Amino acid sequence: MKNLIPFLLLGFLFSSSSAKFSIEQTDVFVYTCSNPSLKCYYKIPCSIFFQNCNQNKGKVMKVKLERAKALGKEECSCNKN
Repeated sequence: MKNLIPFLLLGFLFSSSSAKFSIEQTDVFVYTCSNPSLKCYYKIPCSIFFQNCNQNKGKVMKVKLERAKALGKEECSCNKN
């Protein structure tokens, strides 16, 4: 009985630590233009976005949401432009 308790504790520790690793954190990616004067990012890009970015001599970039916000970009939609 004394030997059983340490094995149960070890089993509990390993099972709880493996549960933490099984949770995947998903990254959210958005599309933005490399031109700093264009202050929008899009979750779903559209042709108007590509045209604006190309006309302003920028490149379309796929970045993490946190990075887009750090660059001072705000969320826009293709309807709102």
